[in-house]
Amino acid sequence: MSLAYIVGVMLGDGGIYGKSYTVFCRDREREFVEFCAGKVREVFGIHPRIHRAAPNCWAATTNRRSVHRFLETVGYPKGRKLTNAKIPAMFLASEKDRIEVIRGLFDAEGYCGIDRQEHGERFYEYPYVGIDMIAKPVIMEVKRILSELGIECSVSLKRPRAWGKHPQWSLVIKGRERVRKFAELIGFRHPVKSARLKEIVGGSSETIR
Repeated sequence: MSLAYIVGVMLGDGGIYGKSYTVFCRDREREFVEFCAGKVREVFGIHPRIHRAAPNCWAATTNRRSVHRFLETVGYPKGRKLTNAKIPAMFLASEKDRIEVIRGLFDAEGYCGIDRQEHGERFYEYPYVGIDMIAKPVIMEVKRILSELGIECSVSLKRPRAWGKHPQWSLVIKGRERVRKFAELIGFRHPVKSARLKEIVGGSSETIR
């Protein structure tokens, strides 16, 4: 497991705030938060605090200033992730890091399902995997990385969420073969998303271990 994966998760559901506060991940599934905390221990040698961030959300955090400063030095954006947030350049240098970053990002923010459509007497099912973010630079970088891996996807603009003021950029991989390729090359480590992906493609995807 690499630092690149942790940074990917943080770009989706984490952040560095103030002078020392670091949120590694937030998720409704404690199993996934504990998994991320374990990977943080491997990379940083610390034990993040796991706690409830909301009634239906768990978080892994730390107040270690050394971790906060290190993440700043590698280019992680400080404070609220704005529309112009980017994947830090150092994690784009190698294919392995690029894959780990977007794998972490999809674990944090991604979703998958089946689009069922009826045309006349014919019924069609289209598996899909997607991710929505307000940061267009991140979405376009993910699109470029997926393209390099031979995974076709589309990007479109969506209305802001009910509680937000910024529009969402939506990246979607659609179609059984494209989704199957995503499962083979990237997949989910998130337990719920991994199980759902296996279900919709009828194949395997990476699971927590």
